[in-house]
Amino acid sequence: MANVKYADPSYPLISPTDDDQVMFRTGAGADGRAPLVQPKGYIEGLRLEWVSGTQIRVTTGSAYVPGPKRIAELATAVTITPSLAASTMYHVYLTLVSGVIGAEATTTAPATPYIGTARAKTGDTSRRYLGSFMTKADATIANFIMSAGVVTYQESTDTAPFRALTNGVSTTQTSVSLGPSGVPVTATTAKMNVTNLATSGTMLMSNPAASTTNMQGIRPGSGFPMMFPVDSLQRVTYFYSAAPSGGGGYIDIIGYAVER
Repeated sequence: MANVKYADPSYPLISPTDDDQVMFRTGAGADGRAPLVQPKGYIEGLRLEWVSGTQIRVTTGSAYVPGPKRIAELATAVTITPSLAASTMYHVYLTLVSGVIGAEATTTAPATPYIGTARAKTGDTSRRYLGSFMTKADATIANFIMSAGVVTYQESTDTAPFRALTNGVSTTQTSVSLGPSGVPVTATTAKMNVTNLATSGTMLMSNPAASTTNMQGIRPGSGFPMMFPVDSLQRVTYFYSAAPSGGGGYIDIIGYAVER
């Protein structure tokens, strides 16, 4: 039986490949090497933290970066102070360039997943996607918390940019785009508060990819938060089964489920 041991530093470094290698000693006493497969979707830690209206922090952790084909460890938390525009979604990446590990925030969205839900920056596989954040109308970073796989905005979300629908009264199925209101392109589930201020008429919710136009109903004069699936373009739909009176429907984005 082979016994795994730490690599002898006197051995020359191997060339970068998809896999690192481990040293082992065979039962006959000889040394050998074997590939150590790296999980290409691996990520641990590297949470985003709100610091202030101008800064966010990436916590310590590690993740596989597809370009250099390596697991990169961020041993010390990194605080980022990006240039910010109003009501804009930013995306944060773990970077591994020429052996230097860091983090960056940019408006460049991640590409489609290279495996599972893991993504790299569009056009640059040396950057692994970690998460996204939104700026408010005054170009400051919206306060948020990333916990248990969900980002929740710690802001008043009944105003721009978080309000996705204002006084909607459509009686035909109508699409509502949630991207401009705080749901990034990586999300398949939005955390939203839906309110029906009509005195008559039930508001019916779904999304363009669903098999039904009525996944959830909101009775007149009621409202509640919900985790709700979106389509590939981060859209939901709504309509009233009959013309509402006394008011309409509102959709406010309060967060989203993280996929990375």
